[in-house]
Amino acid sequence: MALQRSLTVPDTANANLQNRINSSIIFNYCRTHGVAHRAQIARDLRISAPAVSRAVERLFREGYLIESEKVRIENGKMAAQVSINAERGIIIGMDLLSDPVEIAVSDFAGAILHSRKGPPLDEEADYPTFIIQAVEACLESFKREARILALGIGVPAAVDPADGHILSAGLYKNVAPAGFRERIIERFGAPVYIENISNLAAIGEWKRGVGQGSRNMLFVEVSNGIGAGIILDGDLHRGIQGSAGEIGYFLTQSEALGHDSSRKGCLESIASLGALRKRALELASAGLLAPGPDPLASLCAAAEAGNAAAGEAIAEAVAHLAVAVVNIMILLNPEIVVIGGGCCEHPETEAMIARPLIEAVLRNYPFQPANVRLASLGSRTSVIGALQFALDSLVVQAYPYRL
Repeated sequence: MALQRSLTVPDTANANLQNRINSSIIFNYCRTHGVAHRAQIARDLRISAPAVSRAVERLFREGYLIESEKVRIENGKMAAQVSINAERGIIIGMDLLSDPVEIAVSDFAGAILHSRKGPPLDEEADYPTFIIQAVEACLESFKREARILALGIGVPAAVDPADGHILSAGLYKNVAPAGFRERIIERFGAPVYIENISNLAAIGEWKRGVGQGSRNMLFVEVSNGIGAGIILDGDLHRGIQGSAGEIGYFLTQSEALGHDSSRKGCLESIASLGALRKRALELASAGLLAPGPDPLASLCAAAEAGNAAAGEAIAEAVAHLAVAVVNIMILLNPEIVVIGGGCCEHPETEAMIARPLIEAVLRNYPFQPANVRLASLGSRTSVIGALQFALDSLVVQAYPYRL
């Protein structure tokens, strides 16, 4: 399902269809611009003033827009502005891969009203029950009565782009049971939009982070797993089976041919933060690294202090990641590449993994300029993307047309 469809209309349109098209264009204009008065809308969209008034009145009746404060316009008169009806209801977003799970609530205009950390995620959990209980706890702490309009849930899995059903989950097998989505819909009585966690992180940075304004963006997530979200020509690219961006399965050396990817991809087994934690424990067992409460932090600190074994482990991971990112950039030639996930959520991992990765990519990408940036939304990237995805998916069903 596309986040937003481009404006496509038949050669001729009757009055009702034309009013619906105008209403859709104006509604999406207001979502982008915040507040505007009717004359401004008519001028910017090149729609006649009477047609704008008819469409705005329809949006008032349906509860999508409200009238805001008056402003003095060019002719000196006072004009009422219109804006999104933020209190129409709430959107709930959830990031299942964050540790701990993160849940957030936004209004209909997209402003985040409340967020909460959920309980730790167990690989063997009954996911629908876990999600329902976590959302209920979030709503209880929210302490406001509001109608739930939609839920967006980020999962560590490939998701069918046609209907949102989970196809496969390498890290968390129980995330794809029959009836997963239906049970949540039944409990909350609202549509549920499920998407891969890296895709949601890409949406978050594209709509609200460093990727704003771009039409072609690559988001690379380096966390306990490795994934990518791809924005092509202003839309999320999922692939035929929803598996586009599963770069944790990349083969970054010929010796990797034949790697068993039934549970974990080759790149993920070498260069993910989970793989680096495992390597840190191995070095500690061999007496080559001082043990600590966080193996990854210990590895980064030792590498920065000149520990050769720790430095080699991190350098190898960064090199494999750089090969993957450069190759994707050569294939897609994006406007911007955003590096995010756990690798840039803490000072030590940002200094020892994320920034060296960016430097390696810039050195090896053959075409200039190359715009490679750190994610700007931190640990909330995916939950913000979940909120945005649910809101956009809900809106596009009612008002699909935009300019």
